[in-house]
Amino acid sequence: MTTFKKKALVSALAVSMLTASFGGLPLSPKGWAEKLGLSYVANAAESGLPSSVFLGRLNELYAALAAGDPADMQDVRDLRDEIVGLDDTADQHLIDPVWNKISDNLPPSVDQAELKTNLFRLVKAVGSFRYDPQASDLEAIRTNPEFRATLKTIAAAGGDESIRMDDFLVFLFGDGAGRAGVEGTIAGLLSSKSAIELFQLLGDKQGITTVLLEATEKLLGETGSYKFSSILANLGVTPQDVRSTVLGLQQKLQQDVPAINAMTVAYIRSAAKPSVKVSEDGRKHEYALSVFGVGVPSIALQWAKVSGSADVTVAPNGAVTIPEEVEIASAVIQAKLVNPYGGSAKVIFEQEVTLKADDGEETEFPAAQFLERMNKIHAALLAGDPADVQDVRDLRDEIAGLDAAANQVLLNPIWNKIASQLPESADQAKLKLSLFEIFKAVGSFQYDPQASDLEAIRTNPEYRATLKTIGAAGGVPNLVMDDILVFLFGDGESRKGADGIIRERIASLSSAELLELLGNPQAIAALSLQAMERLLGDTDSYKISSAISKLGITAQDVGATVLGIQLKLQKDLPATYAMTIALIRSETVASAIISEDGLQHEYSLKTFGVDVPAAAIQWVKASGSPDVKVLPNGTVTIPRGVESASAVIQAKLVNPAGGPAKVIFEQEITLKAAEGDIFPAGPFLERMKKLRDALLAGDPADAEAVRKLRDEIAGLDVSRNQSLIDPVWKAIESDLPASVDQAKLKAGLFEIVKAVGSFQYDPTATELEEIRTNPEFLETLKTIAEVSGAKSLTMDDYLLFLFGDGEDRKGVEGTAISLVANMEPKELADLIGDKEETTDVWNEAMAKVLSNKEDYALSAALQQFGVRSSDLRATVKNFQAELREDENAMKALTVAFIRSEAVPKVKITDDGRKHEYELTVLGVELPSSILKWSKVSGSKDVKVEPNGKVSISKKAAKGTAVIQAVLSNRTGLSGKVVFRQEVTLINGDEAGDIKEIVNELKEKLDDIEAKLDSATNDLQKVRLIADVALAGKDAVKEINETVAKKSEKEKAIKDVQNQVRRTISLIIEDLLGF
Repeated sequence: MTTFKKKALVSALAVSMLTASFGGLPLSPKGWAEKLGLSYVANAAESGLPSSVFLGRLNELYAALAAGDPADMQDVRDLRDEIVGLDDTADQHLIDPVWNKISDNLPPSVDQAELKTNLFRLVKAVGSFRYDPQASDLEAIRTNPEFRATLKTIAAAGGDESIRMDDFLVFLFGDGAGRAGVEGTIAGLLSSKSAIELFQLLGDKQGITTVLLEATEKLLGETGSYKFSSILANLGVTPQDVRSTVLGLQQKLQQDVPAINAMTVAYIRSAAKPSVKVSEDGRKHEYALSVFGVGVPSIALQWAKVSGSADVTVAPNGAVTIPEEVEIASAVIQAKLVNPYGGSAKVIFEQEVTLKADDGEETEFPAAQFLERMNKIHAALLAGDPADVQDVRDLRDEIAGLDAAANQVLLNPIWNKIASQLPESADQAKLKLSLFEIFKAVGSFQYDPQASDLEAIRTNPEYRATLKTIGAAGGVPNLVMDDILVFLFGDGESRKGADGIIRERIASLSSAELLELLGNPQAIAALSLQAMERLLGDTDSYKISSAISKLGITAQDVGATVLGIQLKLQKDLPATYAMTIALIRSETVASAIISEDGLQHEYSLKTFGVDVPAAAIQWVKASGSPDVKVLPNGTVTIPRGVESASAVIQAKLVNPAGGPAKVIFEQEITLKAAEGDIFPAGPFLERMKKLRDALLAGDPADAEAVRKLRDEIAGLDVSRNQSLIDPVWKAIESDLPASVDQAKLKAGLFEIVKAVGSFQYDPTATELEEIRTNPEFLETLKTIAEVSGAKSLTMDDYLLFLFGDGEDRKGVEGTAISLVANMEPKELADLIGDKEETTDVWNEAMAKVLSNKEDYALSAALQQFGVRSSDLRATVKNFQAELREDENAMKALTVAFIRSEAVPKVKITDDGRKHEYELTVLGVELPSSILKWSKVSGSKDVKVEPNGKVSISKKAAKGTAVIQAVLSNRTGLSGKVVFRQEVTLINGDEAGDIKEIVNELKEKLDDIEAKLDSATNDLQKVRLIADVALAGKDAVKEINETVAKKSEKEKAIKDVQNQVRRTISLIIEDLLGF
């Protein structure tokens, strides 16, 4: 009884108590209204039933009673007939305790005999309604004119003429809201009782009556909530009067106790819900019942089998079992409620149940997700090189064609462990052949997945039987094909499988590691083995791992088996590489940096979130517009003047190990030119930063000279100095219409010249953007454009005129640099430090750019105004004459430019002891006559001559020093450093270095061979192959980085290749064992 919760029977007892007081359930579809001769008239003021929830409960109860013991149904009918059979005249004295108080308050005009008869009939009607499932019966009571008149007359005597039938029904059943009624109050009183007390009330007429009267007495005192209570109180009706009336009715009725018991059982049956606890093997079900979620105590129930399989046994406590040798059996079981006061137990639950042996839940492989993922890879394979597709097909056919009888020996490393654990009854030969077929099926399936193939493998009865036998030997009786598939490919959630581990590992690689992996088939195979080794240790997540562990199979056994199969196969390496490329292609995404003018896209790739090294990619155009140009580095362009063009571009992965490049990305792209010319701010700022860094790395006085010029230009006064632009302005002025404010326009143009002139010597991105978007500057250029007839003119056009776009439009700056780059060494020497020569170069550059109105919008506008190159020269001359800091700043910038562009050329003697240095600027050699070389610091063994010759003595093994080159007096820039660098001279033959590299490799390979002798498993030996390959690649790289002769390098590399091949062959022979 301790588990018996008292709420379980509260509602049942409440209904039963009302039954005991007022009557039973009419079981005729015609209802009791007809039996009593009642009729009703609908009343708009009293539409709607007061408690639909209560009616629903009664309907459920009716169905439960009808499904139970026919004797119970008869008990309820007997009570109903007894209530209906009460004589309206002879038995109306039963209500005298209440009636006497009512009659004392009636006016003389009331026919008391008729009123008492009608009241008695109302009590009979309500008493027999209690379990009537017909809503029409309740409506008949509510609207019956005699009942309404009776209550109205009694209510008037009690001081309230507004009473309705609903008030009486609310008193009995509540309103579903705040007023509980007699029914709800009974439930509340029962909720305070203990579980034992509740159970003992079942069938106890006296106990039920006590609670009923207590509830009624409580409601009669609530005159503020219940109009019916208020009226009875006004009439002087006391709880004792009601108690006497109830007891009188009960004494009169003879059939109430059996009916109470019958209705209680029906109520419990209608609410009884089973719960079952199933054993792990499924062969035992332990049943329990609850009523409204609360457990019925087991001592109150008797369980039994009604019918069904003889294999099913049902214990009285609800335990249902089948024996070990039976897989499945069914039976109809039932539970009976024990009567605490004696009498027959009543069935309150009956159901057919099936017990099925369950060796555990089978793993469910997410086939749809897997096929989606694999079909993505397969589509990537088909979209690539047809040779790759054929390689994969060849491997699939090779695996599928393996003869099981001849090749099952390949499974021995794991089979020997399995065989030792199998029961004697197992057909080991058959099992081993079947296991080999499973390997073949999975191995050939994974490269070309079709839904039908997958389903055939998963449901193959022979495979299932084989795995079940092997799994049982390994303590996993429910091992199925899906467990192998989950081990290999994951479940799409927490279990990643070998495939997921490999993907995870690739995503964690650096770009260099990714490139190394893709160029090493052995490394790819080793990665797969590492993934499986990791999963084999996770025995909690993977049933395969658990079974393998319990069978005593080690990761080395699995690795040896896989390696043996790989060595047997001839097509595996090309197919593995092909599938790796397909996997990479399926996960590769591109990103592009688009130039501001839209004419250039710079593409890069990521795969698994890892940057693919640019050096490993070749970009090409597959098809599309001839206007689209694709460079191997991923730069895609269209020429200026083309508004839009499309093409299909491809990225090919270069195989570091040799062989054709493979397409890993293909996409159609469209390049669309931006409206108007765009000045390439990024490249310009990078150029200026390079120059500025060179300036700051030199003489601090030079940097100060440039700062002074910048400040001087910025300090020019527009009103006092705007005449400096007169040579250009006069040409513009003559064409301006009268509507243009010339003073404002000239001032605006001068501000543009001043802003750009001071900005260029120390530019920042923010300042550049401010100049490009300055509204006054833009308005000034817009006016000039409108007058000149130009389509548009912006600050970008002005900046392009001066600095170019870094490509074919060089601007004044780039044109001047091109002129210098085409000079002879002597011409360059004469130019350096010569103000007039330098000015001439700038003037020539301005003239070239001004003449090119096709490429420069500003040139076209100036030409339209009649501006000549001589006007530009005159304007430049005006500024040079005005600016006092111009000459010193130009010299400083010349030195900084040479320093930023200087490239050393060195000739090294065969013995390495002498280096002869020269400098070039823009590819033009600086004559030694204008340079003076010296040593800044370093080894005393290093000698530096003014002509650039650096040497060490024969006795010195090597020497390191910082050397520099300065301009000579001839340039007018004497002592200005234009180059500085640390150099190292090594005394000796570089062939000795190469020999040392080869010897170091030999030592590494000797160490690897020693590790081979001590290796305890095949997986360790496989890893040694990757170590050998890596050591060889490192040696070749070091050899190529030496400055030895080409023939010496080639000879050394060949020696490296021979050593590597010999060591790898030694490892493979050891693995094969023959």
